[in-house]
Amino acid sequence: MLKARLDPGIRLGRDALHPVPRELLDLLQRIRKHGSFGDAAREAGLSHRRALALIKTWETLAGRRLAVRTRGQGCTLTAFGVKLAGIEEWLHARVGAQFGQISLELASHLDEAEPPPAPRIRLHASHDLAVLKLHERLAGHLAIELRFLGGLDSLDALGRGECDLAGFHVPDPPSLLGALLPEYRRRLEGRDYRYLRLLSRHQGLMVAHGNPKRIRSLADLARPGLRFVNRERGSGTRLLLDALIADLGVACEAIEGYASAEVTHMATAAKVRSGTADLAFGIEAAARAHDLDFIPVADEHYYVAAAATRPSGEALNALARAADTVQFRRVLSRIGGYDVARAPSRAPLARILTDPQARSGRRSART
Repeated sequence: MLKARLDPGIRLGRDALHPVPRELLDLLQRIRKHGSFGDAAREAGLSHRRALALIKTWETLAGRRLAVRTRGQGCTLTAFGVKLAGIEEWLHARVGAQFGQISLELASHLDEAEPPPAPRIRLHASHDLAVLKLHERLAGHLAIELRFLGGLDSLDALGRGECDLAGFHVPDPPSLLGALLPEYRRRLEGRDYRYLRLLSRHQGLMVAHGNPKRIRSLADLARPGLRFVNRERGSGTRLLLDALIADLGVACEAIEGYASAEVTHMATAAKVRSGTADLAFGIEAAARAHDLDFIPVADEHYYVAAAATRPSGEALNALARAADTVQFRRVLSRIGGYDVARAPSRAPLARILTDPQARSGRRSART
């Protein structure tokens, strides 16, 4: 329980009132005890000069002597000095009981119960600009610890209990993942997870403004003389690109710069913007942020999986509410590269990993 004590403040002076410092009272009490100015100063933790200046200052302010020093006979307090040294005892005898009761009331008044701290939610997620913006919007309401990892690595962390939410993205249709689709199934099927389709976005080639290299499709990646900058191994974007070029029959070794690795979409876009690379594969939002041209290749949905616990479920609901607002859609519109017409929605696992027949007429990948 909180404790509090109310102490009286003492002010003295002739022309004006000045608060009496604690160190003056301590010094006077020790002079009264020892009869020695030097011993009193040392015990009070004051230098001889500081103690002497303190006495002289307050003798001037009060207009009365506090102590008398006699060579060979030590130091004694005047009658006024004795009374000031004992002022606390004098006050305690008169108002001590009242101050004690008021101190209890003060402690009770101040002892407001602290609300329990909000549970810290750990979100491991594939990198995305909109997720960053959403995290900023929730910062004052929900304690989310965000760490960007690849989509499969995030799901692995969720499976090991190292995070409460995992963000990952799957192309539309999921079959574009090719041989990687079973890797997602292995991490998701048979798990007691809840899923939220947070947003939809566009993946493609980022090229310099005006497309001076006349790049048209993924097949151009193997064109001699083009410098490519890649994402890091394990990132969802790199996994998608691996699947797409494998489907095209393009060998990784034929792509200059395929072994390079940047950890975010913005980092690869910056390489193209600076001219150190001719193209990169990433989200349209990053291309727009760096004033690059964008060649769409695939649409994909960004999902968040939640562990089957109450805090995780509440965090998933908070994400859904924050994303399903006019304000956040405006943020996405300004960033660009997202489908703002599709509100966040709950998604069963079958919908995430299976090509929906209802959308069989949609284009898959643009090559």
